[in-house]
Amino acid sequence: MTNIHELIDIGTIQVSAGLLRDSRFFARSLDSPPLVEVASESEATVDDLSTAGERTVPVDTPIGAFEAAYLPWQWRGPDYPTLIYHHGSGERPFDFGRFSSNSFRRLFVASDDAIPANLVAVSAPFHDGSNMDYARAMGELENFVGMLAASVALIDALATQANDRTTRPVLVSGVSLGGWAVNLHRACFGTVDQYAPIFAGAALGEMFVSSIYRKMTAGEVQRRPDHLREVLDFEEEFRAVESANCAPLLARYDRIIEYDRQRPSYAGMSLAVLNRGHVTGALATAPLREHVLGAIPDTDAGAEIPRTDGKTATDDQ
Repeated sequence: MTNIHELIDIGTIQVSAGLLRDSRFFARSLDSPPLVEVASESEATVDDLSTAGERTVPVDTPIGAFEAAYLPWQWRGPDYPTLIYHHGSGERPFDFGRFSSNSFRRLFVASDDAIPANLVAVSAPFHDGSNMDYARAMGELENFVGMLAASVALIDALATQANDRTTRPVLVSGVSLGGWAVNLHRACFGTVDQYAPIFAGAALGEMFVSSIYRKMTAGEVQRRPDHLREVLDFEEEFRAVESANCAPLLARYDRIIEYDRQRPSYAGMSLAVLNRGHVTGALATAPLREHVLGAIPDTDAGAEIPRTDGKTATDDQ
């Protein structure tokens, strides 16, 4: 029986798909080289992380230049670990206005608790305008691939800079779109000490063709599901990474990034599970924050969500 968490996911996507009309994902073009190939060959350069202020970064990819951005939010110094955080799809991560709502603000800015790390936020390309502007850009699969590749390249540049400036480990985390970018970085570069992906896996193409999110895509996508899988999935590359440096979190009732489909990506890993859906899980600020802070290497933050094999629920909120 479908529960309230699943119903909210389904209803949210149905409403969103109705609003998009002719601006659905990949409506204009399904042409693109494989995501892993593009991300692996993308490059970015960043400045000093210890100086506050938003910075735009042109990222060179095999399919063109994309403009991403980053914001050093807190710099405690070289004796602290560094946390790099990537937002979810459609968010405006650097909007801190009174009525704004984004995952970076909820998890880190709005809390009175100190973050025991240097903290840097990442903004993917196409996330500095309206949601409709973002949706229009996603009309081409190549823009979606370039967006994720640019985020991965920026994460890599930030991690390199952090390693040059500190003696402590680097953690990268993100939710939904950010979780995919985290996992893609691990598959393509693997240069970060610890990964904490939230609501993501490595079967990205699958999300667009078999989950409720398929309603956000153009009809041609449903007629060519294997093409989406070939371009976007990176399960083989992700599983090939031997380092035990990934602390994933999935939502059991997620109808967008489906638990049963994405869990195999984490075979052999320690997996945390939230008894919520995608939407209700994203709003579960306390457990998400605890998960991220608990994954920061060499701190005493302590996650409240125990690690599991994915078969036993760890949160009943």
